[in-house]
Amino acid sequence: MPDRYTYPGSDVLINAFGVTDYDDWKQAETDFIGARMFHLREHPIDGGHDLPHLQAIHAYRTQDMYPWGGEIRDTDTHPGGTGIAHCRPAFILPETERVFGALAERDHLRGLDADAFSDGLAWVWGETTAIHPFRDVNTRSQHVFFNQLARDAGWVIDWSLIPGDVFAHARTLAIVEDHSGIDALIRPNLLTVEHAADRDRLRDRITEHARGFQTRQRTRDPQTLDRELNAARERRKRLLSPDPFGLDGPHQDGPGRSGPSLGG
Repeated sequence: MPDRYTYPGSDVLINAFGVTDYDDWKQAETDFIGARMFHLREHPIDGGHDLPHLQAIHAYRTQDMYPWGGEIRDTDTHPGGTGIAHCRPAFILPETERVFGALAERDHLRGLDADAFSDGLAWVWGETTAIHPFRDVNTRSQHVFFNQLARDAGWVIDWSLIPGDVFAHARTLAIVEDHSGIDALIRPNLLTVEHAADRDRLRDRITEHARGFQTRQRTRDPQTLDRELNAARERRKRLLSPDPFGLDGPHQDGPGRSGPSLGG
């Protein structure tokens, strides 16, 4: 959508590098805005989960490319190729006050079960999609913002199981229909922060072990390897024992055998 933000006769946004070729511009966005995304994962921007917080995230992500990062747009926009209009500029601030005010009234979705949290997050994400407060880089900024909101409320979304194009479609439908599509994608893929941390630790261990199979860091003598393997066998035997507490002595089959009762 050519406007004051773009080069004359072009859809390319005016940028700090003076790049006017569309493909080169998109590649620059991917490189620079993407790099800021990775940094925010390790160093999130503190805020009140409100418009100023979203503006700060947007300004940080776009600082290498655009001088208007974090500024409320003053031109009309729409999801590309849909003909569906986003919020008109004059109504952006009142609408963000309404949406983020409702979010604050619900304590930013803290203390909810998975169903209520997913529904609440889907609603506010759909509403923010409709508002589209910035000229561009809204989707990428909202992704950071709402994932941080989720984590602060005790939840993590497993994005590996949510196709990006399907989620984008659900967000567009939230503008003209409702937020049920967003909820349908988020709810089955919600993890508690604790569960996600446990799974991350497990994934890290599996990755480290896989490296061990691929690369030998050192070669140890067979005797040492035998001792460690035999120790592992002994541990495995103890796990197989029907009497791990050692209360019954050697295992004996038959009606006369009794073991510790777990039923009280």
